[in-house]
Amino acid sequence: MPALGLDLTLGATAGDKGEGRTGDVDGDLCGTDPGWGTAAVGQRDRATLMRRTPLWLLTLTLACTNLACSGGVVDGRQDTTGVTSFSDTTVGDTNDTAETPGDGDGDGDDGEPDLPSDTADEDTSETTTDGGLPELRECVLQSTDYGGPLQPLDAPVGSDVRLIFEVPSLPDPALVEDAILTFDSYDADHPNQEGMVWVNGAGPYDLPANLDWDNMSGTGSIDVSGTTIAGLNTIEFGPGTLEPASVYQIGNLQLTITAHVEACPDGPGPPDPNAIAREVWYHEANYTKRHNWVLRCAPGFEYAFSAYGDEHIPSDCGGLYNPDGSRTGTAIFHFDDVVPATYEIQLRSRHTVNRNPMGALFVVDGVGKRIFQNDDQDFTTDIWGNKALSGDVDIVLDSTMENASDSVQWVKIVPVGN
Repeated sequence: MPALGLDLTLGATAGDKGEGRTGDVDGDLCGTDPGWGTAAVGQRDRATLMRRTPLWLLTLTLACTNLACSGGVVDGRQDTTGVTSFSDTTVGDTNDTAETPGDGDGDGDDGEPDLPSDTADEDTSETTTDGGLPELRECVLQSTDYGGPLQPLDAPVGSDVRLIFEVPSLPDPALVEDAILTFDSYDADHPNQEGMVWVNGAGPYDLPANLDWDNMSGTGSIDVSGTTIAGLNTIEFGPGTLEPASVYQIGNLQLTITAHVEACPDGPGPPDPNAIAREVWYHEANYTKRHNWVLRCAPGFEYAFSAYGDEHIPSDCGGLYNPDGSRTGTAIFHFDDVVPATYEIQLRSRHTVNRNPMGALFVVDGVGKRIFQNDDQDFTTDIWGNKALSGDVDIVLDSTMENASDSVQWVKIVPVGN
C-alpha cells in the first residue's frame, strides 16, 4: 500500500504546483498552500489520487476535506453536529476566545460560570476614579436664610456675642477636597481687626475687611477646607480686636465645595405630612419682666412692645405694665411636640421709626438673628429664615441686649422640607 501521507502532502505534480493558490499563509487547509484541498488539487492530481488510494480511504479523506473547507455547511445550513471549533491562539493564551458550551443562562454545563468575553464593549459610563470614588464635582450650598436681610453685630472686644448661620446637606468630609466660604458684608472696613469667623468650632479666621468698605457693601471669601462636617454646618461671626467694638453686618452665606459625589446635594426634601404650620400670638407668650412690656388689645392694634414711658400704662390691656426705665425683658413663644422637619420662621410685628436701631433679636431654638423694625412700614411679616426643628421649641424675642423698643404680634413656623 503506497504511503498515503506522501501523496496527500505533495499533492500537485511539478507542472501543477501553485495551482489555485490565493496566498502564502502557513497551515491553511482550504485553497491556499498545502496543495491537497479542493481548490489546490488539479485534474491530474485527482486521477493520480484515485489510482493510488483505496476507495474507502479516498472517500473519507475528501468528505472530511470538503466539510472543513465549507465551514460545516451542509445543503446551505450550518452543521454543528460533532464539530468542535478551535481558536488560532496558542496554548496558555489568556485571550483565547473559544466558548465553553453552556445553556445560555450564565452557567456553563461544567457547573462553572461562563467567563465574560474580553471583546465586549467597554463601559463608557464609568464615573469613578482609580480609587473607587466618584469624580470630583463642584457644588454650591447656601445657608438656610440665604436671600434674607444681613445680620448686624455690634460687640466689644472679648464679647461672646455671635452671629450664627447654618448650611445644610454637606457630604461626608472624607469626600470633600476643599471648601470655600463666601458671604456678603456691610461696613467691614478694618482689616485684621474687624471680626472673627468659626466653622463648626474650627478657627478663628480673620473676617475679610477692606478700608474701602466703610459704610459700604463687600464680599468676603475664606478657605475653610478641612472644617466641614456631614449634614448641617454652623458658621459663627464674632468681634475682633477693634476698639471699642466691632460693628458690621453679614448675610448670604454659601459654601462652595469640591467633592467626590455622584451629584450635588439637593435641598431639603418634602416635609413629613404630619408637620403643619403653627403660630403663637403675643397674648399667648410668656414674658420676663412683664412690667416692661405693653400688650395692646385694641382692634387693629393687637401687638406687644417693650417700652419705658408712663404714657403707655392706659393702653396695656392686662394692666401689668409698670416700667422700670430699662425697656428690657423677653417674650417667649413656645411650641410643644413639633414634628421633625425644616420650618420657615415668620415674624409679624409693628414697624415704627423709633424701634431698636440694632434690630430686634429673635432667638430660634438657640440661634439668634436680628430683624430690623425701625421703619414706617407699620404691621409687617418678616422672615427669620429656615431651621430644622423638633420636639419642644422656644422662639424668644430677646430685648435684654439694648435699652430700645422691640415689637411682636405673632410667631409662625411653616414646614418647608424634611
